[in-house]
Amino acid sequence: SEFAFHQGRSRSKDVVANFLNAFGTTTHLNHRGLCSAARRAANLTSIFESDWDLGNYENSKYILNFGSNMFEAHQGHIAGAQRVQKGRFENGAKLVTFDVRMSNTAGNSDEFFMPAPGTDGAVALAMAHTIVHEDLVDREWFDAWVNVTFEQLKKHIAPYTPKWAEEVSTVPAADIARIAR
Repeated sequence: SEFAFHQGRSRSKDVVANFLNAFGTTTHLNHRGLCSAARRAANLTSIFESDWDLGNYENSKYILNFGSNMFEAHQGHIAGAQRVQKGRFENGAKLVTFDVRMSNTAGNSDEFFMPAPGTDGAVALAMAHTIVHEDLVDREWFDAWVNVTFEQLKKHIAPYTPKWAEEVSTVPAADIARIAR
């Protein structure tokens, strides 16, 4: 039979290789393929940099967190957690977390929502729908930096209402719209 072996950061490559060889497979998935490769690819295509970044949390007023658990297990988490806490306690920032489990970060957030697994994108699309359809967009910034027109975006995200996202994710539509505003 075939199987794939998945683990977090591999600190014992020789032991894992011996284990996999005993079963006749080389299918070894690790942290990079599950987590950081996607983030690095997104950073590379959007900001032309593939390294890890730390948000400017200490100067933020509202920190919207989708599944990042920087208070417990996140690359660069100590510096990131310190910046978040500095933003919250010295700058009055609010931390809102969407995560499929009650992590340390979720438990220490001002608000915590537990969407159905894999539905964070639906919540984010519904937030975008609210922002665009209620014209809460900084149009000057949008026109300078976005590669579609405002009307094209509005048409594209029209179906992704907060009500639709609630049905998909279980996060209440009223909360999605409130947080977007």
